Amino acid sequence: MPDLAPDPRLIELEGAFNFRDLGGYPAGPGRRTRWRRLFRSDTLSELTPGDLATLEALGVATVIDLRTSAEVDRDGRVDLDPRRVHYAHLSVLREEAGESAGAPGGDQPAERYLWYLSHNSPTLVRAIELIGDPTRAPLVFHCAAGKDRTGVLAALVLSLVGVDREVVVADYALTAERMPLIVERLRRHPVYGPRMAEVPSATFGVRADTMARFLEGLDERYGGPFGWAAEAGVDPSVVAALDELLVEEAPDDGAGPAIPIT
Repeated sequence: MPDLAPDPRLIELEGAFNFRDLGGYPAGPGRRTRWRRLFRSDTLSELTPGDLATLEALGVATVIDLRTSAEVDRDGRVDLDPRRVHYAHLSVLREEAGESAGAPGGDQPAERYLWYLSHNSPTLVRAIELIGDPTRAPLVFHCAAGKDRTGVLAALVLSLVGVDREVVVADYALTAERMPLIVERLRRHPVYGPRMAEVPSATFGVRADTMARFLEGLDERYGGPFGWAAEAGVDPSVVAALDELLVEEAPDDGAGPAIPIT
């Protein structure tokens, strides 16, 4: 698995611990993902004024919130100017009586990730459509920890623009470095904290083989990311738009992936 350095990918914030750029990844021969177009994160509901200024400096124009309605109502949403920033609430989990319902539990997170695809694909399709819309960029998508729901969407998008599977897995695994900070925040949470001792330990772990198994399951059940996209109803024009927006020609100078000054 490639050893991806988190810096300068990681954007240091006080109120979020897993906000990072998905640019600079190889996306086929002579291609790489563009910097400062697409970000992934943990919850943005605790950002400080300084953090919000950082997002404004990055030019963030769209926030996709993958949390449930109950999470949003309880913890709040990102406090960016709605006149400038489009907010899209697209819960990956189904809800019943204010609680998420139906997702398989236990110590098999890869199975839960595959369940997201089969039971709530319209939400993921809509998220992919927004990510491929150039009028919505730069865009950040997030859930609570920036690990599971966010990890699945990141894997789908990166795969659809040609990022190698090993790199997709390595991107997922980068969250492991941030989990101690995220877990500490969850321990202080009035709802998550008391429940932490009752859930499987895998819930708070980040293992590369989890994403590898998810991608293998994607192959077995759908024929890969493009097969899932076709079955779920992602228009081919959206896939083409993703590629146009998120991928650029890589410089042939032997240099590393430079980040443009913002």
